[in-house]
Amino acid sequence: MDAVQILESSHARVLETLDDLSEPLWDVPGVCGEWSVKDIVAHLASYERVVIDVLKTFQGDEPTPYLLRYFADNDEFNKAQVEARKYLTAQQIMNEYHDAEVQSASLLAQIPADVVQQVGTLPWYGPEHCLKDFIGILYQHTCEHCDQIVQFRQQQSLGV
Repeated sequence: MDAVQILESSHARVLETLDDLSEPLWDVPGVCGEWSVKDIVAHLASYERVVIDVLKTFQGDEPTPYLLRYFADNDEFNKAQVEARKYLTAQQIMNEYHDAEVQSASLLAQIPADVVQQVGTLPWYGPEHCLKDFIGILYQHTCEHCDQIVQFRQQQSLGV
């Protein structure tokens, strides 16, 4: 699978996982630690923004403060980003995720495939990695959270 397909699969997995999720279930804590589904999607939306910022560096942009915060202290970044979206509705968070998804897919499509696989193009991530590696790791991360949501939904349907 190339990087574009990986990113598309990641986005499809999120949408499939959230399909027909009832509104009350979005705010129930405990899906991932204390996080609710809404918190997880807020977290994933913040990661889509990271992807956008990474992809923009391939167009000559400098790493943004947002991107540097992500790499400097991932745990603090995660907490801050979920907290920043605390008062948004599930629909607002989904809109943010979807908008970022469209933008990241568009930006990735503009990068030549050989550059996507070129090692050393992400100096802040590690000289032994390439953009495809970064997208692949984020895909695994997204899948883990989707699996947590699926498990949560199963438990809720069983009344656990």
